[in-house]
Amino acid sequence: MFTVNIQKGGAMLDETRQLVEVWDSTVDSASNVRRVADANLLGKKSRKRSDDILLRILVPRFVAPGPELVPAIRTLRNDPRAFREACFYETARDEPLLAAFAEGPIWSWYCAGRLGVTIDEVKLWLEDQTTAGRLPKWTDTVRTKVARGLLAALRDFGILKGATRKEFDAPGMSAKGFAYVAFRETQQGSSARALLESPIWRRWLLDDHWVADLLAQAHRLGVLRYAHAGSAVRIDWNAKTLQEVVDAAA
Repeated sequence: MFTVNIQKGGAMLDETRQLVEVWDSTVDSASNVRRVADANLLGKKSRKRSDDILLRILVPRFVAPGPELVPAIRTLRNDPRAFREACFYETARDEPLLAAFAEGPIWSWYCAGRLGVTIDEVKLWLEDQTTAGRLPKWTDTVRTKVARGLLAALRDFGILKGATRKEFDAPGMSAKGFAYVAFRETQQGSSARALLESPIWRRWLLDDHWVADLLAQAHRLGVLRYAHAGSAVRIDWNAKTLQEVVDAAA
């Protein structure tokens, strides 16, 4: 069953930037979370709203996976594109509904040559997920709200564009953002072949040729060593930690 926190939080790029900027790497995560909450360092109008954003959205995305994420993303904050790409990856990891939407219908519609996406099309896809038992039964009002949340998040993450009518933006990733995502996938057990062929790259509307080119770019940056001959794929990381990856790519 998919969770639907995306309707409550969306991309939350400004709040994520605020979190990583006030994060104190000399103390543990629990102490940081308490300090951010107690001092209202996210700058929200109420403690309830601040806690909701911090504990239900930002902590699962950027704190729960481990202490290396926040410092690494903070390193990327001066590169808006790479920062946005890293945030999209972690958000989709924590929000399987967003990942399924981006890798499924969004990718299919883009490959079919579509120019954009409508609310009604997203609502129909959500209805299909309910029929398949992946989402609860909703009223039309709730379904519309979730559909709008998905489209708004993909717009903020740079996949779609447009305030009202959502159209596809140009596909692509920065070398820095790609290196971040590739290393995170490797941390979670992806082999070289699995990384090259992973459906996660569909989130950025990338085909196999794009991915191979980005691996070559990461190779030139010195982040990794990439070799591909026929069906054989080899990726060796020169960096041992996520921080080393973003430092090398910066």
